[in-house]
Amino acid sequence: LVGSDMCIRDRHKSETDSRLVKGLIMDHGARHPGMPKSFKNAFVLTMNVSLEFDKAAMDAEMSWKDSEGRERMVAGERKLVDERVRSIINLKRTVCDTEDKHFLVVNQKGIDPVSLDMLAKEGILALRRAKRRNMERLALAVGGAAVNSLDDLTPQVLGWAGNVYQHVLGEDKFTFVEDVKNPASCTILIKGPNGHTINQIKDAVRDGLRAVKNAIEDGHLIPGAGAFEVACSHHLKKYAEQVQGRAKLGVLVLAEALLVIPKTLAINSGLDLTDTLVKLQEDHAKGHMVGIDLYSGEPIDPVSEGIWDNYRAVSYTHLTLPTIYSV
Repeated sequence: LVGSDMCIRDRHKSETDSRLVKGLIMDHGARHPGMPKSFKNAFVLTMNVSLEFDKAAMDAEMSWKDSEGRERMVAGERKLVDERVRSIINLKRTVCDTEDKHFLVVNQKGIDPVSLDMLAKEGILALRRAKRRNMERLALAVGGAAVNSLDDLTPQVLGWAGNVYQHVLGEDKFTFVEDVKNPASCTILIKGPNGHTINQIKDAVRDGLRAVKNAIEDGHLIPGAGAFEVACSHHLKKYAEQVQGRAKLGVLVLAEALLVIPKTLAINSGLDLTDTLVKLQEDHAKGHMVGIDLYSGEPIDPVSEGIWDNYRAVSYTHLTLPTIYSV
């Protein structure tokens, strides 16, 4: 889940303008002024095919008897690239049988100016030299499959997006691909007035996504708001009555140490520490699972309020406690 998400940061805006984009935002823009800047109902072709002259892998020197020989060679190289572009154009004409359908090409390799001009005349928006991470996420977002050859180009390899448009954020140009059918990848657009605010939001979002991921993998949740720590401390104090000798002091110290979590919650919320803790312990003694209401300081049921802690985080913390105290 977290690995399929990407954060684009935009300054000069309020943090309340941040939003989830059900699709992908690519940090690329069209390199031809005649290409469309926005359209709806777009077929998306993701590919890794060069649409420009490729330099020879080895240094070579060529000579011609006359200028016509050189022109024939250049024409042959140009013909190869043009055939690739025409195959894309033919596919576009096949699937875009009405005026309300459009075509987007995202290529990981280069597209030369002549090829860009051919695509622009057909109303195709083409992005060149896309990053590999964007190519992988785009296939997850829009569907279809990335192609490495145009020999078997069929409509089955195409993805689909309901809305495609270009937008300038700061000094950079971005292409938004939104309203996809079954997005397995998405983008979080974070906006803020300065870099500090943006970094805080990004950290909060990443922590939240990680908490959801941990909950899915663990399959368990623990009541939050300090409820588990209060219950565990109460249990240890009862257990200490059965322990003899110096070990009893260790159990009591551990029981008291667990109350650091509810104490910290109370202090950070500006509540009276003693009153809040006494209320929690009294309610728990009556058999209730209770945590702290950070607004009023009164005991609440964290389960009914939807306040949970990650099982992984809590279990790891308490598994390491005996080791820390033994040191």
